[in-house]
Amino acid sequence: MLFFAIYSFFNIYHLIRFGFASLINVLIITTYIAITTILIIYSLSLLSQIDWTIPIINLDMNSFNTSLNI
Repeated sequence: MLFFAIYSFFNIYHLIRFGFASLINVLIITTYIAITTILIIYSLSLLSQIDWTIPIINLDMNSFNTSLNI
């Protein structure tokens, strides 16, 4: 997420610094920020619905050697 934020600021800086001062440039920047904000909010809402306490690999279960009598 940090990389995306740095990349976005880099793009917006170059649009403002080297772009023409026109209505189209302002609309492009506003559209980019709006779509980016919507995607970040949607992604965070999906990530908040996941139960992050469930382990991916359960090391307590002895499933590798169930047929061995040790």
